[in-house]
Amino acid sequence: MFKITSFASKNRTGTIFILLLAISATLLIISTNSLKIHPKQIGFAFFSVIQKGFSQFGGFFSNTINSIEELRILRAEYEVIQEELDAFRYIERDVIELRQENEKLRNLLDFTKKVDYKHVPAEIIAKDPGNIFNTLVINKGKREGIEVNMPVIAFQDGFKGLVGKVVQVGPVSSQIKPIFDTTCYVASRLQNSRYDGLVSGAGYEKEELVMRYVKKYARDAIKYGDIVITSGMQSLYPKGIYIGRVRGIRAKEYEPSLELDIESIVDFSTLEYVFVLEAAE
Repeated sequence: MFKITSFASKNRTGTIFILLLAISATLLIISTNSLKIHPKQIGFAFFSVIQKGFSQFGGFFSNTINSIEELRILRAEYEVIQEELDAFRYIERDVIELRQENEKLRNLLDFTKKVDYKHVPAEIIAKDPGNIFNTLVINKGKREGIEVNMPVIAFQDGFKGLVGKVVQVGPVSSQIKPIFDTTCYVASRLQNSRYDGLVSGAGYEKEELVMRYVKKYARDAIKYGDIVITSGMQSLYPKGIYIGRVRGIRAKEYEPSLELDIESIVDFSTLEYVFVLEAAE
């Protein structure tokens, strides 16, 4: 750099000449038609770049807005489809319940044709599992001829099972005392061995019934699973109604009789329909 400066200062005339020659050459090149540049073109090119940038930014912004709107529409459509799917599920469930209900009613209709007693079909509409009152409420009352002490049965798994008896009657509903109540006593009989006894409840529907006063010498004749039925002896219950199955045998040395644990034929937890018998056999 120092050498160039020293040379320029020593040869000032030559340096000026070279600069003038370079400027002339530059002006000559710019003045040619092929490389002619106007201020207007420069401004146009500058604003074109800016306009293109704004155009691309506007396009990106517009696409983003459109994408958000499409997502909103898709979400709304998804929610509508989900609601329709839930509605179809409810309909399917209702159809299944209706089929099950129709099947139950068909079985009950077949059963009512086989019952030998005059009877009134009824539906259980309430249950009172309290300690003081242990009752079932049905949707039939005095208007349908229901009276106190009428026996009540049900049809489950092909059996005519004993439910209990009517203890209170209203105009359009009645209360039933079930056989699992501690104050309900049923004259009973072992179906195979024909030994008699007295069945009472333990106070709770899921607990087993107890058959008392069975002769002690009947021990060898009783088997696990034997059927217990109503005996009909001095009782408001018709004979031959199924009560339950033997699930246990107890024989205390100091007592003259056996106690049998009985599993009820009727599953009270799933009981929906019953039949009130108008007259005993």
